[in-house]
Formats: sequence, structure tokens, C-alpha cells
Amino acid sequence: MIDYVSKTLSISSIMRLIVEGAIVLYEEEAAPLFRLAKDNREAQAAFNTIGKALYLLREQVKMLEEAHHREAVGCSKNNC
Repeated sequence: MIDYVSKTLSISSIMRLIVEGAIVLYEEEAAPLFRLAKDNREAQAAFNTIGKALYLLREQVKMLEEAHHREAVGCSKNNC
């Protein structure tokens, strides 16, 4: 069990780095493109959808990391 937890925690840490990097690229590099698409509602909707997906993925990875931490210290969500 410990081996599984340590391996998946390592993978979730890598996932966190990838997601954080993608969010930085989205916020810094895609923002000018979003402004160029100001008259194109379909393009704006696409950018918003990508942003929402990235932020949701970051939250899901965070929840996974928190669950791994609780498992590692042996506590449940309610008593930790």
C-alpha cells in the first residue's frame, strides 16, 4: 500500500507541475490571443472553456494530493 501511495503521490506532483505550467502559459501567452478574439464570441467561449478546464484540473490534482497526504498520515477527511 505504501508503495502505491508513494508512486501515485509522485505522479500527482508531476501532474501539478504540468497543470501549473499550462495555466501560466494560458494566462500569459494566450491572453493576447483572447483580446484579439474580442469580436468573436466562439473564440472567446473556447478560451474560457480551456481556462475553466485547466483550473478544474488543478483543483482535482490538489484534492488528490490532499487525499494522499491524509492516507500517508493515517487520518480521514473529518479527523485530520
